[in-house]
Amino acid sequence: MPDFKSRFDGKFLTDTAWNYAAFAVMALTGVILNFFIAARLGIEVLGVFNQIYAVYVITAQFAVFGVHDSAQKHNAEFLDNIEQRDAVSAGAIWISAVFGSVTALGVFLLSGPIGQLAESPAVGQGVALAAPGLLFFAVNKVLMGILNGRRRMKEFAIAQSFRVIVILVSCLAVAALGFPGYVLGVSFTIAEVLLFPGLLVTLRPPVTGFTGTRPVLHWIEKHIRFGAKALTNGFLAESYIRVDIIMLGIFVSDHAVGIYSFAALFIEGLYQIPVVVRTIANPVLVRLLIADDKFEVSRFSRKVALLSLAVFAAAAGLVLVFFPALGPFFPNQLVPQSYPLLMILSAGLVVYSVIIPLDHILLQAGQPGRQSILTTFNVFANAALNLALIPTFGIFGAAVATAISFCLSSLTVNAAAWRWLGFRGGIVFSGTRFEPQGR
Repeated sequence: MPDFKSRFDGKFLTDTAWNYAAFAVMALTGVILNFFIAARLGIEVLGVFNQIYAVYVITAQFAVFGVHDSAQKHNAEFLDNIEQRDAVSAGAIWISAVFGSVTALGVFLLSGPIGQLAESPAVGQGVALAAPGLLFFAVNKVLMGILNGRRRMKEFAIAQSFRVIVILVSCLAVAALGFPGYVLGVSFTIAEVLLFPGLLVTLRPPVTGFTGTRPVLHWIEKHIRFGAKALTNGFLAESYIRVDIIMLGIFVSDHAVGIYSFAALFIEGLYQIPVVVRTIANPVLVRLLIADDKFEVSRFSRKVALLSLAVFAAAAGLVLVFFPALGPFFPNQLVPQSYPLLMILSAGLVVYSVIIPLDHILLQAGQPGRQSILTTFNVFANAALNLALIPTFGIFGAAVATAISFCLSSLTVNAAAWRWLGFRGGIVFSGTRFEPQGR
């Protein structure tokens, strides 16, 4: 095994820079897209689009079935064993194609009831158009997990950027052609279909050569077991940042969801700042945890936590300062109404930004079941707080509930690392011996 000590090195920082550049592209396209929809198509259509997006992201977790996490973790683990690494990758790709196909069909057939639940036929129609993209999303997610595990983060960043640019261009084309707002849902399908061949060319995965061989069959079984335990984590981790939007869709109007989702757009963007660090850190954590080096894990964790907090605080400060200046560009007092929501959500997220880069550490330690338990607790706490506050306080209740849940999650991640990985005092301040326990 190569020396992974002090892996907060030049490559780590270069990979981080590439992925922050990709994040900048993603954030810019997201801002442009949401601004365009609100200004050109109206706040109600913005609410519909964000509900379609929320449904798509959540159901996508069923499509990939946690296999992308297994592909990432085990590609990092077997980075130096090409034969084993290729078998890991081939098995993951085949499983994702199967689960992606089943999920895409299921979501398409259930799009009508989804629209009824949201009390918006447009949401159901948009989900139907996005559903075919779930097949390609599942395979693409695994292919990008392979890139992540192998620390090919430049290609990973380019793929991320390409996806969001295609979504933006597709939405602009839908509006230019005069289609109804729900047709924006097709942009997700178009993006995944176009991304798929690019990832295949980049990785050239040995799919056909390994199909049916014993190593691949072994990894198919192992991926299913790992994915079954990690599925809850993947499903709820993606839901976590959108629980408020989903619950607001049930309790309040599309117009109110549109106001809240405008603030949530910036929060989702800010949330991605520490997520970028987590993506870069995950394969390094795999190697450090395998090496059973408690000191290096803690030292590495402190560095990534401080990096995440510093970048997040700077970005959040800029957003809060310049956000009011957007007021003249949007109708119906959208900016003044959403600004207090943005401030509340940012206050909670700044606390959580410290621990987000490490909040998948149980998964990297080979404990997907316990990772799912942790995420389940965090999401249910978030949902309970939203359920308690939204009926009385509406969109402000959702903001307060979500901010509190961000702070709570910072505590639970540290508690889980202490309890299950032996990091006394939490992941950043441990001094005891690491004893891996597969669960």
